Amino acid sequence: MFLYFLAIFSTQAKATSIDEIKAIQNFANNEMRLTALEEIVPSNLLDQASACEYFVNFSRALSNAGRIDEAKQKLLNEIREPSFNYDHINKGRLYRELADVQYHNDDYEDSRRTIKKAIYHFKKTPNLSILTGAITRQASIELRTSHYRKGIEIVQSFHNENENKLSSKNLSSIYYFYGRAYDHLGEFQTALEYKLKGYELNTKLKVSQSKMASTLYGIADSYDKIGEHELSYNKFQQALTLDRKTDNKQDIGHSLTKLAYQAYKLKLYDDGIEHAQEAISVFSAISNTRNIAWSKHNMALNYAGKGELKKALSLEKENLTFLKTIKKDFHLKTSVWNHLGELSLSINKPLLALSYAKQAYEFGDKSTLKDRRKISLSIMHRAYSKLKDFENAYQIQSNLLELQTAAHKENYAKRLAYLQNTIETKKKEQKLAEKEQENLIISNALARQQNQQMVFVILFIVFISFTLIIYIKIRQRRVLEQQQGLHLNKLLEQRNQLFSQIAHDLSNPVTVASLHIEAMQHEIIECKPENLTKISEKLTDLNHLVKDLAGLAKLETANFTLSTEEIDLQKFVKDIHDELTTQPTEQTLTVANSQLQKTFANIDPLRIKQLIANLFSNAKKYTHKDGQIGVYFDVSDTRFRITVQDSHPSVPKEHLGKIFDHLFRVPTITNTETPGHGIGLSIVKQIVDLHRGEIKASESELGGLKIEVNLPIS
Repeated sequence: MFLYFLAIFSTQAKATSIDEIKAIQNFANNEMRLTALEEIVPSNLLDQASACEYFVNFSRALSNAGRIDEAKQKLLNEIREPSFNYDHINKGRLYRELADVQYHNDDYEDSRRTIKKAIYHFKKTPNLSILTGAITRQASIELRTSHYRKGIEIVQSFHNENENKLSSKNLSSIYYFYGRAYDHLGEFQTALEYKLKGYELNTKLKVSQSKMASTLYGIADSYDKIGEHELSYNKFQQALTLDRKTDNKQDIGHSLTKLAYQAYKLKLYDDGIEHAQEAISVFSAISNTRNIAWSKHNMALNYAGKGELKKALSLEKENLTFLKTIKKDFHLKTSVWNHLGELSLSINKPLLALSYAKQAYEFGDKSTLKDRRKISLSIMHRAYSKLKDFENAYQIQSNLLELQTAAHKENYAKRLAYLQNTIETKKKEQKLAEKEQENLIISNALARQQNQQMVFVILFIVFISFTLIIYIKIRQRRVLEQQQGLHLNKLLEQRNQLFSQIAHDLSNPVTVASLHIEAMQHEIIECKPENLTKISEKLTDLNHLVKDLAGLAKLETANFTLSTEEIDLQKFVKDIHDELTTQPTEQTLTVANSQLQKTFANIDPLRIKQLIANLFSNAKKYTHKDGQIGVYFDVSDTRFRITVQDSHPSVPKEHLGKIFDHLFRVPTITNTETPGHGIGLSIVKQIVDLHRGEIKASESELGGLKIEVNLPIS
């Protein structure tokens, strides 16, 4: 093995062409790549393409090894004193790589200037893919400096101008950027949709492991934002696995840092500390001080979660030393300061907590760090309350209310500013009265006057607030009445449609059965079993219609109650299994359950059996005869999960949110041969609601519909 690598190194040390230099990228790790690149003699390179490839890959390997200054200098020297007369595409690549090195090491102003030079050269070439990458990097710099809308405008403008020219690869980069940008704007569901689109494209394109790792990282981040922390944790683990294969230290460290934060949210504190410690080691190896601080912050969160406040405080105080060396970085500074404020409150140091929270509140972009500012205000309010400084506590609470009530932000700000000025005037006059005893009477009079003014202002604010609340309630009541009216009209329309349809459906089996009976009475046809079977089938159809009407009556009279009892889930699931597997069905049926961790639950067994029967019946109705139906049970410490899924056909995404509505049937898959009137799933939804559970419809892995029910155990 040693001789094999020695042969490779000796060959690559003589590399002169672009293909030989690209081959170095296939080496097992960054250290081997860097060693091979250091052996190359630049003056032996054959042409500008091989030279550009050499300097780009060499600087990238240096940066990944933590040799940032060397990476920058390598590129700057080649740009200033080029080895060849580079064309636009190769000159642009050198600028682009320099911008990336500066970006990944937080030199955003330099990176912003450099990427513009790269874009200038790329625009003079027909290569739209490389221009797309430069445009998204330019916009990413704006995101890092909290100019989110500006970043989106840059990419949207480019997207609109080249919409018909962009390849799947280009769109993947654009979707990835949109995902990050909308995350920053708080539009997390939109961000996740773009990231999933990018992931779908990348899967089809079979992109590199590094690219796929970045895509998974972005998806994991969005799952975090919408509160799906288990999904987020799993996706970050997948990204980390790919990062380790590419041996990219920056990406490995970022994934570990995110894993530490997700572990904190999942209360896996020991795992979080372990992830953060490894992240610190990785970032220390490449001298990335900013991300070392982030890793320490996440480690401190996990220690605080465990109740080890001294260790958490120690880590955050180490971060304070680093924060003094940077001017911006709003997210890191406000996160550390707010956490120090929380920790200070926990150890009963309200003055110190107040100091940290004020720093966080007064720092950064007020329009984009609203959540951080709310946390800061909350800390300040609790600190003032502990200090029994109720005037300031009241003011802070008012500021918090102002931040939460965006529609009335300006008016409240003006009133509170006036109130603050009144309080400050009072304090100044009281100090003047203490210094000038001879004016004591005048000062007291002024103080009383100021108190009266303050009371008047407070009463005025209370009056306006009370009036506003009444107005809002009246408006809400009107809106509610309008909505109820629309809902009632919709129900009446649905009822009319339903009765019309049921009248038609009733007439058919009644007519057919009557004709058969008359024919047998008049001996036109014989009274044979097969003729009686036909009559029985039509009576069965009538029975289904009657059951639908009974279900409708229960729903509309609200005569639907629970009779809960503590049941043995293992026996209950076994009974369901036996009932389902003995029912005739033309589809392949799978009934399974995972290992039950808790065997008892307070539920209504009859209603839950009715729920499962309705879901199973619905699956049988709308699944092809040669299809599949799966019924699964799972129990944890807090919930009992029932999942029913089937194969084709599926329900279109635009109708998924409506299938539990009263009397709703999916127009694209309903037909006259499919019995039912949109009542079964309404009953299922009502049973779930009465159990205070959750129900969700989505596309099944089998290609059809998947319905998942989560019921609380106690």
